[in-house]
Amino acid sequence: MSFFKQLLENPSAKEQYLLKLKIISLIREFFTKRGLLEIEPPLLNDSLIPESYLDVFETEERRAGLKGKIARKQYLMTSPESFQKKLISTGFGSNFAITRSFRNGEPLSGKHLSEFSMLEWYEVGSNYKNVMQTTEQLFAFIAEKLDTEVTYNGTKVNLSTPWLRLSINEAFVQFISIDLEETWDQENNGFSVKQFTEILKKRPELNIHIEEKTTWEELFNQLLLTYVEPNLPLDKPVVLYDYPHELSPLAKPKSGVVAKGNVWAERFEIMVAGLEICDTYTENTNPNLQKESFSREIQKIEQGSSKTKYPYDWEFVEALEHGLPACSGNAMGIDRVVMVFGNYLDIQRA
Repeated sequence: MSFFKQLLENPSAKEQYLLKLKIISLIREFFTKRGLLEIEPPLLNDSLIPESYLDVFETEERRAGLKGKIARKQYLMTSPESFQKKLISTGFGSNFAITRSFRNGEPLSGKHLSEFSMLEWYEVGSNYKNVMQTTEQLFAFIAEKLDTEVTYNGTKVNLSTPWLRLSINEAFVQFISIDLEETWDQENNGFSVKQFTEILKKRPELNIHIEEKTTWEELFNQLLLTYVEPNLPLDKPVVLYDYPHELSPLAKPKSGVVAKGNVWAERFEIMVAGLEICDTYTENTNPNLQKESFSREIQKIEQGSSKTKYPYDWEFVEALEHGLPACSGNAMGIDRVVMVFGNYLDIQRA
């Protein structure tokens, strides 16, 4: 059903859209008062940051001029991240964007859209722990301005700070008694699918599907989605932090318990009433480390024949070489924030 028909036939759709417009206005007020510069990122791009877990939309730009016709492939923006960091590297400072983003191949569910509204902001001189606090303050500001308490799907959500903080490894140990560091291959300086598989063979009750080509990342995601996230408390927002560095190609690595291994990354995601709301990390500012991460992501993309291939944004590495100051950024799905504050169980295309 088109959005127009939804507005005509469903009063709730109109209420949901009006709430979204109000929340966008409040987000803009919140960050403007903090002195962040609002920027406008391009939606069409010649190249994109390599992110193997995303599929992209490809289109063709056709131009006609005195020198003949020009046609070139363009790609819809998956995130304003690269553009915002490039601005920071040239001296623009802390900034935020409220924009549309596009991701192909998203699941058919009530929580995903191929075109959605995103808030992304970057704080110069901050790290991911600082942004945890900013996120808590943003939610408190929205709740105060809307003069509302949050009740989602029958559960009252306590937004008082600090929110519950739980590292990814703590969550795995707590809910399924698996220490992810035991899957670390010290010799090869990386997580080992072989070691992970051996552990899971001893845990048949988990019923994790393993094939010859199954990757460590796939095993991690199966466990995260099946046993960790569903067991998180619903009555309090949960900050899941310190994700595996191999799954966080743009994040600053954090020294783990395993000696001389970049096991974890300074990254967090927040779950509110069971909904993933945002993805945040202390930005990696090391161009050499970024090249290595890009190479790993490109290899994954090239091996995945089902996903659209595209030129990679190596200009982003140039921005790091030019000098990206210490900073941290947060990518937040606005449509899911609307779901939480309005108690809507399905995301709405608008």
